[in-house]
Amino acid sequence: MADTRILLKTVAIALPFGFAAFLCIYGGLALYVPGTQIITDPREIFVTLGGALTGPAGALLIGVLAGIYDPVPGLYPATIAMHVTGALWMAFAYKKLVFERFSSWLFFPAWIALVAAYYLAFVMPVFVLATSLLPDLSAQVFPDGLSAQALATFYRAVIWPELVLTSLITAAILALLPMRLRKPLW
Repeated sequence: MADTRILLKTVAIALPFGFAAFLCIYGGLALYVPGTQIITDPREIFVTLGGALTGPAGALLIGVLAGIYDPVPGLYPATIAMHVTGALWMAFAYKKLVFERFSSWLFFPAWIALVAAYYLAFVMPVFVLATSLLPDLSAQVFPDGLSAQALATFYRAVIWPELVLTSLITAAILALLPMRLRKPLW
């Protein structure tokens, strides 16, 4: 009975995060990275926070909702894979590496490190790997080819402004939450 209530609470909290991430893209709140068909957008705010707070079940739901739409046709498998992987990272890493280990004064630098890892170790590599495995998709996403220059442009464009702003905005939101609401649901 308690497990059912926790799951229902997780879904009830994860759905708004996932739908907000979906609406960012579906509503057109995105900019194209020059020289690519890749977009930068604010949905990661909802994926990182929602995944961290709702745990693995919520992260899975949020990741799927964040990735099911993309303005580039056929990109869904890559965007779902990258957002599910990233959200699951946030769920486990937030609980085990940040929430349970760091005091108030180290909490926010640790959070920012998690968000950086979300982008640099999970979301971006999974996206590049998924698109590179499908040549037609890779040609669509990187019209000039998947080169070192294209990857450098992609990484630069995502680090600023997306990674930096997502880190700062989500840290500010967490700072406003009482400690009891920062606790992961699982």
